Amino acid sequence: MADTHRFPFREEGNPPKPRPTIDVELRFGPNGQWRTSALIDTGSPITVFDYGTAEALLVRFGHLGAETTSIKLLGKHPIIQFEHVDLSIVRDPTASWSARVGFITDRSFEMPFQGILGINGFLDRWAVTFNAYYGYFLLQHPDDALDVE
Repeated sequence: MADTHRFPFREEGNPPKPRPTIDVELRFGPNGQWRTSALIDTGSPITVFDYGTAEALLVRFGHLGAETTSIKLLGKHPIIQFEHVDLSIVRDPTASWSARVGFITDRSFEMPFQGILGINGFLDRWAVTFNAYYGYFLLQHPDDALDVE
């Protein structure tokens, strides 16, 4: 398989359990750059990052034309602001893409991970195969995943 990336499940979260997380780098505007660990979540319709990530990327909340909405996350309804960012996988910077992602606007809202990689913004660009039994997952370009019959 061409360009298949294999990642181990990592002990993360609270309580720590084996989780499908990867290190990603985000770039926003001319000066915003941040590396963080993010959870791959097939149940999340969008990709979302916490307030601290937005702050590190120099995202300006409430700017003219900013698109905001409320989402359901961890039993609460935080407000997020959408921005277009460039993302890449830290282990392989050539594995990169652009996406519209949400940023939590409330500094006090706590997420168990700095980022959640959901359907829009991540899973609509990558094919992911989970093998929890052996404790790993594969990340592939969607065209490469077509080789499976």
